[in-house]
Amino acid sequence: MIVKEQLKEMCTQSITDKAYYRPYICDGDISNIDIFFVGINPATPIYANDMDLDKYTQLLNNYEKFIEYYKSIRLKQAKTEFSRTRLGINSFMYWLRQQTNLSIIETNINAYPTANLKQLKSEPKEIIEKGKNVFQQLLVSVQPKLIILHGKDTVANFSEVLHMAGVYNDINIDISSKIEQMEECLPLTSINYPNGSMGQVLACRHFMYYGKNGDSFAKFRENVQLILRQLSL
Repeated sequence: MIVKEQLKEMCTQSITDKAYYRPYICDGDISNIDIFFVGINPATPIYANDMDLDKYTQLLNNYEKFIEYYKSIRLKQAKTEFSRTRLGINSFMYWLRQQTNLSIIETNINAYPTANLKQLKSEPKEIIEKGKNVFQQLLVSVQPKLIILHGKDTVANFSEVLHMAGVYNDINIDISSKIEQMEECLPLTSINYPNGSMGQVLACRHFMYYGKNGDSFAKFRENVQLILRQLSL
């Protein structure tokens, strides 16, 4: 469970005038989370001059309002309402919500938002390190039963970040495998949390390839359904 003050600390910039960190956006009741949907890092920076910290943290806990705000940012930048990736995520999230009554957290291996991964890598070290630490804190606080990783970079960094935490050293993912092969693994790997509970990890291609209907992800969705039934989620 993430409490208000913990979330505010996670979001606070480590360098003045930088964007807020985005630990997650929550689809549903924050107290009812057991599923993480994980990408590499957020792509829409929001700054203190856009809104104050209290308003920002409230936005993260209201999925529909966040998506509306996201759309407004893109339209102001003369872009389409949704990126190709966000269109795919929206479609998959709609499907996933039909499969479970649990809340779902969209989060990222690194919580610092940049337009792309190349730009993230160019940020100061302390920015990057805090972004990774935020994900570690979130994982320890919630200990989800199901973690869905999307994108090959996400899978590679997931393994690295967990090993850095020094808690999940038993995680062993063959990152030389193609992401299409990883999609077939049921699960890709498991996590043993410090309290003795366990999380199952699935992986799939980046959601820029999902499209409106996700036809090429049909087998992966079947795997998600199987895991949900196995875990009684």
